[in-house]
Amino acid sequence: MVSGQSTTVLHPGAEDAARKFELAPRLSDLKGTTVGLIDNHKRNADVYIAELSRVLQEEYGVSKVVTYRKASQSIPTPDDVLDSLAAECDAIVHAVAD
Repeated sequence: MVSGQSTTVLHPGAEDAARKFELAPRLSDLKGTTVGLIDNHKRNADVYIAELSRVLQEEYGVSKVVTYRKASQSIPTPDDVLDSLAAECDAIVHAVAD
Protein backbone atom coordinates (compact mmCIF):
# COMPACT_ATOMS: atom_id res chain seq x y z
CA MET A 1 0.00 0.00 0.00
CA VAL A 2 1.29 3.41 -0.92
CA SER A 3 1.74 5.83 1.94
CA GLY A 4 -1.14 8.28 2.23
CA GLN A 5 -3.76 6.03 0.57
CA SER A 6 -6.57 4.33 2.45
CA THR A 7 -8.46 1.13 1.77
CA THR A 8 -12.21 0.75 2.10
CA VAL A 9 -13.54 -2.71 2.91
CA LEU A 10 -17.17 -3.41 2.00
CA HIS A 11 -19.26 -6.09 3.65
CA PRO A 12 -21.00 -8.10 0.87
CA GLY A 13 -23.83 -9.38 3.08
CA ALA A 14 -27.38 -8.10 3.15
CA GLU A 15 -28.55 -5.67 5.78
CA ASP A 16 -29.62 -7.28 9.03
CA ALA A 17 -32.48 -4.86 9.68
CA ALA A 18 -35.70 -6.86 9.54
CA ARG A 19 -38.91 -5.18 8.39
CA LYS A 20 -41.94 -5.76 10.58
CA PHE A 21 -45.30 -6.53 9.03
CA GLU A 22 -48.77 -6.90 10.47
CA LEU A 23 -50.66 -10.11 9.73
CA ALA A 24 -53.32 -9.73 7.08
CA PRO A 25 -56.88 -10.10 8.31
CA ARG A 26 -58.30 -13.57 7.68
CA LEU A 27 -61.09 -14.02 5.16
CA SER A 28 -64.16 -15.62 6.70
CA ASP A 29 -64.79 -17.63 3.53
CA LEU A 30 -63.06 -18.12 0.16
CA LYS A 31 -66.28 -18.68 -1.79
CA GLY A 32 -66.68 -16.08 -4.53
CA THR A 33 -63.28 -14.47 -3.89
CA THR A 34 -60.42 -13.65 -6.23
CA VAL A 35 -57.06 -15.07 -5.16
CA GLY A 36 -53.68 -13.99 -6.49
CA LEU A 37 -50.89 -16.57 -6.71
CA ILE A 38 -47.28 -15.47 -7.10
CA ASP A 39 -45.08 -18.10 -8.74
CA ASN A 40 -41.55 -17.70 -7.35
CA HIS A 41 -40.00 -19.24 -10.51
CA LYS A 42 -38.47 -22.21 -8.70
CA ARG A 43 -38.64 -25.66 -10.22
CA ASN A 44 -42.18 -27.10 -10.10
CA ALA A 45 -43.71 -23.86 -8.83
CA ASP A 46 -45.89 -23.80 -11.95
CA VAL A 47 -47.11 -27.34 -11.17
CA TYR A 48 -47.89 -26.33 -7.58
CA ILE A 49 -49.69 -23.17 -8.75
CA ALA A 50 -51.85 -25.13 -11.20
CA GLU A 51 -52.88 -27.64 -8.52
CA LEU A 52 -53.44 -24.97 -5.87
CA SER A 53 -55.58 -23.01 -8.33
CA ARG A 54 -57.66 -26.11 -9.07
CA VAL A 55 -58.15 -26.92 -5.37
CA LEU A 56 -59.06 -23.33 -4.48
CA GLN A 57 -61.69 -23.19 -7.20
CA GLU A 58 -63.14 -26.70 -6.99
CA GLU A 59 -63.02 -27.30 -3.24
CA TYR A 60 -63.23 -23.80 -1.74
CA GLY A 61 -65.37 -21.94 -4.29
CA VAL A 62 -62.80 -19.33 -5.31
CA SER A 63 -64.30 -17.63 -8.37
CA LYS A 64 -61.10 -16.38 -9.97
CA VAL A 65 -57.35 -17.01 -9.67
CA VAL A 66 -54.86 -14.44 -10.93
CA THR A 67 -51.26 -15.58 -11.34
CA TYR A 68 -47.96 -13.78 -11.68
CA ARG A 69 -44.64 -15.53 -12.41
CA LYS A 70 -41.57 -13.74 -11.13
CA ALA A 71 -38.74 -13.14 -13.63
CA SER A 72 -36.32 -14.81 -11.23
CA GLN A 73 -36.49 -16.49 -7.85
CA SER A 74 -33.74 -14.24 -6.54
CA ILE A 75 -35.58 -10.93 -6.95
CA PRO A 76 -38.60 -9.64 -5.05
CA THR A 77 -41.98 -9.24 -6.69
CA PRO A 78 -42.09 -5.68 -8.08
CA ASP A 79 -44.14 -3.20 -6.05
CA ASP A 80 -46.34 -2.32 -9.04
CA VAL A 81 -47.25 -6.00 -9.46
CA LEU A 82 -48.07 -6.32 -5.76
CA ASP A 83 -50.19 -3.15 -5.94
CA SER A 84 -52.04 -4.49 -8.99
CA LEU A 85 -52.69 -7.84 -7.33
CA ALA A 86 -53.80 -6.16 -4.11
CA ALA A 87 -56.28 -4.01 -6.05
CA GLU A 88 -57.77 -7.01 -7.88
CA CYS A 89 -57.53 -9.82 -5.31
CA ASP A 90 -59.13 -10.58 -1.96
CA ALA A 91 -56.05 -12.62 -0.95
CA ILE A 92 -52.54 -13.21 -2.30
CA VAL A 93 -50.40 -16.33 -1.82
CA HIS A 94 -46.70 -16.34 -2.53
CA ALA A 95 -46.30 -19.92 -3.75
CA VAL A 96 -42.97 -21.66 -3.30
CA ALA A 97 -41.84 -24.91 -4.86
CA ASP A 98 -38.56 -26.65 -5.53
